[in-house]
Amino acid sequence: MGKKKKIPAYSYDESLEMLAKLQQMAIDEGNINLALKAEELKCKIASALADKTYEENKDDLTKILVDFINDKHNCKNTEDLCAAFDDEETL
Repeated sequence: MGKKKKIPAYSYDESLEMLAKLQQMAIDEGNINLALKAEELKCKIASALADKTYEENKDDLTKILVDFINDKHNCKNTEDLCAAFDDEETL
């Protein structure tokens, strides 16, 4: 069995651009089914990109949330997050 030819991966932007071109070709030919499929795939790529972006920024978002909570409880740093609730009277 021969080696399979490796297809280069597209970036998110390249994939969206290619699907936009294919979608326009489908529209020009009057093929609404293919145009809708291209739109569906563009939405899936956009969703995957949003998920990836969220995962990459999740730690930053967590730090922002922790800092916000600490500011509300007048804590000095993120290690004091639960310090304001250590005594049972506060709970």
